[in-house]
Amino acid sequence: PDLFKKLSKAVEASEPEGDFIHFDYQVAFHPKQEGMRLWVYQGDKLITRFEQYGIHALGLDQHGLPHSDLAPGHRRLAQNLLRFAKLYASEGYFWIPKKHVGFFIPKLARFPSVILEGSEETVIFSEHGLYPLINLMDQSPSLIRLSARFQDGETGEIYNFEQARLFGGRRVWAWMGAKVFEVKNQALASLLEDFNPMGLLELKGEEAADFIQDYLPLLSEKKGMELPKDFAMPEVIQEKAEALYEISEDEASDKLFLELKFRYGQHILPAHMSQEEAMAEVEVEGVKQLIRRDLAYERKLLAEFSEQGFQRVGPTSFETGGPTAFDFISQGILELGVEGQILGQEDLKRYQLLGTLGEDSLKAKAKATSMDWLELDLSFEVGGVEVPYETVQALIAKGEKYIQLEGQGFAKIDTQSFQALEEKFAELDAEIGADGKVKVSRYHGAYLEASFAIDWENNQEIGRMMRSIAAGSQVPEEELPPSLTNTLRDYQHHGFSWMRFLAAHAFHGILADDMGLGKTIQALSYLLKDQQERGSTPNLVLAPTSVVFNWAAEAEKFAPDLKVLVHTGAGRGKDLEDLKGYDLILSSYAIFRRDVDLLTGVNWRTVVLDEAQNIKNYRSKTAMMVKQLKAEHRWALSGTPMENHLSELWSIFDFLMPGFLGSYPHFKRKYQQPIEGHQSLSHLERLKKRIYPFILRRLKQDVAKELPPKTEITNLVEMTTEQQKLYQEVLSVCRKQVLNEVEKRGIDRSQVSILTALLRLRQVCCHPELLGPTFKKREAKSGKMEAFQDLLLEVIEEGHRVLVFSQFVEMLSLLRNWLDEKKITYEYLDGRTRRRDQKVKNFNENENIPVFLVSLKAGGTGLNLTGADYVIHYDPWWNPAVQDQATDRVHRIGQKKHVFSYKLITKDTVEEKILKLQERKRGLAEGILSKDSGLGKKLTVEDLEYLFN
Repeated sequence: PDLFKKLSKAVEASEPEGDFIHFDYQVAFHPKQEGMRLWVYQGDKLITRFEQYGIHALGLDQHGLPHSDLAPGHRRLAQNLLRFAKLYASEGYFWIPKKHVGFFIPKLARFPSVILEGSEETVIFSEHGLYPLINLMDQSPSLIRLSARFQDGETGEIYNFEQARLFGGRRVWAWMGAKVFEVKNQALASLLEDFNPMGLLELKGEEAADFIQDYLPLLSEKKGMELPKDFAMPEVIQEKAEALYEISEDEASDKLFLELKFRYGQHILPAHMSQEEAMAEVEVEGVKQLIRRDLAYERKLLAEFSEQGFQRVGPTSFETGGPTAFDFISQGILELGVEGQILGQEDLKRYQLLGTLGEDSLKAKAKATSMDWLELDLSFEVGGVEVPYETVQALIAKGEKYIQLEGQGFAKIDTQSFQALEEKFAELDAEIGADGKVKVSRYHGAYLEASFAIDWENNQEIGRMMRSIAAGSQVPEEELPPSLTNTLRDYQHHGFSWMRFLAAHAFHGILADDMGLGKTIQALSYLLKDQQERGSTPNLVLAPTSVVFNWAAEAEKFAPDLKVLVHTGAGRGKDLEDLKGYDLILSSYAIFRRDVDLLTGVNWRTVVLDEAQNIKNYRSKTAMMVKQLKAEHRWALSGTPMENHLSELWSIFDFLMPGFLGSYPHFKRKYQQPIEGHQSLSHLERLKKRIYPFILRRLKQDVAKELPPKTEITNLVEMTTEQQKLYQEVLSVCRKQVLNEVEKRGIDRSQVSILTALLRLRQVCCHPELLGPTFKKREAKSGKMEAFQDLLLEVIEEGHRVLVFSQFVEMLSLLRNWLDEKKITYEYLDGRTRRRDQKVKNFNENENIPVFLVSLKAGGTGLNLTGADYVIHYDPWWNPAVQDQATDRVHRIGQKKHVFSYKLITKDTVEEKILKLQERKRGLAEGILSKDSGLGKKLTVEDLEYLFN
């Protein structure tokens, strides 16, 4: 049964007869308004308000109960009118918008008394459906024309489209005069809303394409869809659009032309000419096919050409010329290449881009014009064409971005790169002539070699040398001097070879190895080799007072062929004659300042500055005096060539190679301010590139595979003048007492006197204040204390942590006072310390504590202090085994870092003599303090004479 049979039964069931109130309805349609007018009557009475029936928006009376007198169907209709219709009270009707008419039609169909205004005819709600007939009148890739009619499902009668008023949404109703039909065939009915009042529908462009591609194949199978007799369903090709750019040029007009096309699969189409060309018809093997175009994409690309300065000269053709064409070929075409394919570019001549003029295309021919200067002939090369440097300079000055190459195409000028080049040459204090030739110091040859492709022409030997210097690690290995008594490790041998290589080409540098890697032995190897090859000529080493004698000891031990003069102390030579005949003069910075006239009056072969940070302040007297030294070769040794500011590095290089980094104001402006003030990485990289060939720095972790797990270093330190006088006083008294007692009682019975005398001498070496209150009043300073302070500060600055041992608790107390003054945090342990384990744990776990002071007796054994990687024995124990045990507090399982153990030994004292006796007579030190062996079994009267002399 159809809908209306169901509705009739529903009405019969839901609208009971009896005393219920029933409404009558009248409908009308206005020709200029979409929608329906509805009048409601009770008998002859026009009803516009329903409150009298107890109906409100919720359909309840004033007591909240449904009105019992009004028939339920009428009550529900009245309620919906209040919800969805608008009352025009003066006219007496409810206006139902078109979108709601379809909702009310089936509800009105329940009532027999619905009258059409004007005709007084009773509206008939047909039980039979009305079927749409859609006729495909015209079809092309860009146009679809459809017409619509209706057919009565019962009688077969045909109605024109304009006879019906259509309402509804999901269900469509056709109101034809006083008769109402439900429109069947939902697929076709859904189209009817888009037809014009005459029953025609015209689709163009994208709408036509959508219909052909998505709807026509479905609708063609539906009853009521009328197709032409010769109709064949078109095959639609859906492919992604790929842009094709055909580029050409006209040499006569200097114009660049571009034609835009699109590839869809195997088919190439010109860009669309109108918005209606959403489909394109093609024929494949006699069969017509339709290609669905991506009009939005095509429109986007067409618009972009206008934005890039092209003029449209045809439906899909564009032209441009001059700078705009150059811009397009050098920049815009790269973006087009991402979108699609470029055709014809390889055939261009005038507009063929040969390359970019900038740093990467710079060509430099170099030659040495003197020992100090290089000359560079600069040009740019692109596509085999050479462009003079000065030509590019002139073009940039005019604001040009391109250069037309005669018959060869064009090149882009990278203005930023060119400015960077100019900046680099300015940093080097280079002189650029009008002919494009650049004059620059030979110091910068390695930097230039690393930065540009240098053609050394007839100076190939210089070129090879510059390449080796620039590479740094590729210097040739030099044979060590035969008389060197120590075998160098691989990295030390390389450092020696590096120094030799630079010196052979009149360059100088900084050996900046980490502390403890043997800078001294590398420099001594260099000096020894030079002496053996070139004969004896004086060389000068300036070092802090605390390490001068270290140099002397190392030279004596490893380079005994060098004749060494230690130029320190009150008895040092005062004129040039005193310096003659020596290969190596060792002096301190303090002595140098006093003897500046003497030492600057010598033509040195080599000057070495140890701990070169002593001249880091370029304004200091030391720095200015040192730079007066005359030398063929200059070297700086420093594990920290820059501690706080770049000016420190500049000062050292100003000694090594004056002018290498320019004047200080120039250096400050070009490097220091950008790097320190603005953290400019580009300036930092340029500076590193300049200085890299002349700095050799190896860190411990870089060469750890070559190093033993523990390195022991002995530092010889010199006493202060007051301390030396005190030492001589104590020595004189002790010597007399000991030798008299030994003479009277024999060596075996004089042990207490010998030990007491040695103790007092060692106390003087550590610090005069250890002798007691009397000596504190003399305010004597300690040379060892000063050396310790320098060493500790340097180690801490390098990020290391230090274990400091001393046999004397009083000495540890003096060290604590100094650490407190310097606000350096530390842990402390001696025999009176409680909770030793807590102290150890705190130090190992807290990396912010750089120092641990430990008395040798209390902490020499049984502790695990792997938090440290440096050990300083302030006053070494004479028994090496005891000292080794102390060092093993750090150097043990769990230690991941290389351990360095330092012994501070006061020069020309009993401390140094014990070390020498250890070399002469193995086991002597154990004999002095060993409980298991008597002193007499180890020492002779000659030994005592040596110790107390």
